[in-house]
Amino acid sequence: MSVTLILLPIALAAAAAAGGIGVLGATVTATAADKNSGAAPEIRVRTRMKDSTLLADALTNLGATGVVVSRTRVTAEVDGVALTMTLTEDAVWEAHVEGLDGAEATVLSATELLQRLDGEYALMVQHAVAEKIRQRAESSGFDLVSETREADDTVTMVLNVHAQA
Repeated sequence: MSVTLILLPIALAAAAAAGGIGVLGATVTATAADKNSGAAPEIRVRTRMKDSTLLADALTNLGATGVVVSRTRVTAEVDGVALTMTLTEDAVWEAHVEGLDGAEATVLSATELLQRLDGEYALMVQHAVAEKIRQRAESSGFDLVSETREADDTVTMVLNVHAQA
């Protein structure tokens, strides 16, 4: 069995929730006809994912192999499934999960994989933003006084504004 997930950007997911479509986590939106036809169920998952390079880095951190990246498509093998993510014309990632070597992709396993991927992606974004702050602090009129990293990988930076003469 295979599963297709539609990854809604956070802003679109909030709008969908206001309209009664979205809930926290994932919502199975397969119709009865889909279930009877054997078509893959469609799932909508809230996400913050936008950058395919950071997405590939996040997959690698999750242990994915065979990661192939383009601006609009990312493929990988992870946890016994083939994951294909395609960026639609509406700038929404669509993820298709298919079992490999007899493994079955279920709605639950696909949703859990995408939730883990979203969490890892958030860490990649945090690292990228922290690096930009480090690189641009002085030229933007700040001194980086200290930086700490917590057990949950949260980064705290203390910046001072340069004194003006």
